[in-house]
Amino acid sequence: MRKTAVRPTIFLSPFFIAFLLILIFSPISHAETLADVKREIVDYQSQPLERIKTLKAEVRKIQGLEEGLARQYSIPVSQVISYEMMLENNIHVYHSIYVLQKQGTAPSQFILEEGRLEELAEKTPPYSFLLYLDFLEDVENYLNEADRYKRLIEKTRSSILRNNGERDEAEKRFRLVNDLLSRDSGNNLSNTWRMMEILAKLEECTAINTLNTATLSLAEKELKDTGGKIAIIGPMLENIRKNIKFSSEDFVVLNKIVLDKTASLYETVSVLEKKIDPASEFSNDPSEITQFTRFWISNEKQLVRDEILMILEVIEKLTSLRSVWRGMQDLLEGNLNLSRQKFILSKTNDYIDDINANITLCVDAIQTIRETEQAVRRRFSGESPLITEGDAANRDKFLDNLAVRKKRYLSYLVDLGMIRSQYMDLRKESLRITGTQGNEDKMNFFWGSNFSRIKETELWHVGEYPVTVGKFSFGLMIFLLGIAITRYFAYAFRKRMSDGLSMSRHSSLIIQKFIYYTGVIISTFFGLWSLHIPLTAFAFLGGAVAIAVGFGAQKYTGDIFSGMILLFQKKVRIGDEVIIADKRGIVEEITLQNTVVRCEQSNHLIIPNSKVLEGAIVNLTLNNSFTRAEVKISVAYDTDIEQAMSIMREILSKDKNVLKSPPYKILFEDFGESALDLTAQFFVDIKENLERDVKSSVRHKILTAFNNAKIEIPFPQRDVHIKNGTKGPEEK
Repeated sequence: MRKTAVRPTIFLSPFFIAFLLILIFSPISHAETLADVKREIVDYQSQPLERIKTLKAEVRKIQGLEEGLARQYSIPVSQVISYEMMLENNIHVYHSIYVLQKQGTAPSQFILEEGRLEELAEKTPPYSFLLYLDFLEDVENYLNEADRYKRLIEKTRSSILRNNGERDEAEKRFRLVNDLLSRDSGNNLSNTWRMMEILAKLEECTAINTLNTATLSLAEKELKDTGGKIAIIGPMLENIRKNIKFSSEDFVVLNKIVLDKTASLYETVSVLEKKIDPASEFSNDPSEITQFTRFWISNEKQLVRDEILMILEVIEKLTSLRSVWRGMQDLLEGNLNLSRQKFILSKTNDYIDDINANITLCVDAIQTIRETEQAVRRRFSGESPLITEGDAANRDKFLDNLAVRKKRYLSYLVDLGMIRSQYMDLRKESLRITGTQGNEDKMNFFWGSNFSRIKETELWHVGEYPVTVGKFSFGLMIFLLGIAITRYFAYAFRKRMSDGLSMSRHSSLIIQKFIYYTGVIISTFFGLWSLHIPLTAFAFLGGAVAIAVGFGAQKYTGDIFSGMILLFQKKVRIGDEVIIADKRGIVEEITLQNTVVRCEQSNHLIIPNSKVLEGAIVNLTLNNSFTRAEVKISVAYDTDIEQAMSIMREILSKDKNVLKSPPYKILFEDFGESALDLTAQFFVDIKENLERDVKSSVRHKILTAFNNAKIEIPFPQRDVHIKNGTKGPEEK
């Protein structure tokens, strides 16, 4: 027999890979105590750039070895990738720490320049309208900055609390795994990898805490400085407002700004109108039109139309600025009565809403352009079969056009923002002059500012999606609404089944709970979906439950489904007289699992619903609630049989519980060993009376009547003859 040489590398390769991985990750180790780990991690914060270099080196070690590491540590590849992502996230955090450290040492930058204050100090009243508008803008910017810092402070404090909780949990896991490693118990490789993940998590929590602390300190400082600036320019603005003088030169300058901007926009419209038919740029021969040119034509037309409409909206809003400035002049000079002031305020609010709608459309248009760019790069890349050699230049031209169009939309956003700012200033002046500013400011502070801040407060993160108080409240509302709707329909369905199916209270209650819990599960899923929480884990759990039900509770679920079939088919109802498994009785209860039948001997037969459906069922009362009853009685051989039968007929005719239709019968059944056998057959409505009670009453009446008529009811008799003088074998 020929022996095949065995290559040593086949056996050595796994060991070689393991050895290589151990060498690579030998520097990744944990300190002996938690205090050592925390001290080491804290040291990293003072030198973020050095730590970034170290983490990048560790990430480079992992890249390309994910599968080998997974085999080495007997863990899924996804877990290795997750660890790699944790290290990369720590790199980003350290980079943010470095940037924030530099920003904290730099001088604070303010919107209002010192030259503005010097310029104002040099000026003497009266002040120009243009200066007034500039100061209004400065005040608005400062108020927005202060509000932004306040939100940042609240968000950072919430993040600190959340991060402290995650750090405490990581420290608990560290102590547990460190104890296992010290005792060298369990799966050592698995625990080693767990320790690496815990160390990365501890470092992340510590770095985030450092970042949050620095952010909080800087934001509080900036908020204080911004408040100081507001305190300075606030009185200045009031002084300008009291000493303002409107001149024609101011309005000439403002009108020139509007006219120049409007003329530029009209020029853009004229250029776009020439592109309204992009098909003119291509051959008129339809056979020469490619997939890309069709894509260009179909998208360019719509994009051009949308942009022209947007430009016209911006022009209309720019033109309206003249009325804004004149309105502010009339307000400040006191030329308007109260009703006119309120009218201006109402129209201003409408215009602000209209501008906000235009801003939304502008943002949507930018998003559409980005999606179009992605579609072009995805469908018409260099290797795509949909693009020809001659289309490459056209593709690049189309992408350039999209980039230019996107820049124009950004300029439209700036223009709309400026216009909205002017209208906001007009509204503030209207509120101030009409005396409603104080009340509205209070409402805005409570319902606008504070409510908005509370709504946007982040509770936790699900991947890249933050779960805020507003989103959580919305998800909770969906869940509670689903519960309320489910509760109502479950109760209504139960009542309908109880009335229509004559179902027992127990059975209807079970179905009601089934509907309710199903609705709870669906409502929970919708609530979690609204929070962007992935449902993969729940899908896995549902699959596991389905498998458990399929294998472990197959018989039980079969009985339940059979019970539901019985309830809805109405072939067997509560109160029916049936014969099941050679047992005759009355159906007393139908649950989701069993059918309970009370037999003639007053015992109860409990049958699984699956057996009821599988076997033959004789329903004696399927079409009505009548059941036939029999009472058997015997009389002596010397009895007048006609008299006895007549007495039994009279008793049945007078008994109100014995139905007269179908008619009753008295039968002479047989010649018994000791008596003559008679049988009374009659029908009973089981909905009104129990068959057992009616038969008992009939027997009692027959016995009484027979005793009065001296009719003997014999008992079995036997004659025993004894022969004298004969002895058995045992007596000899």
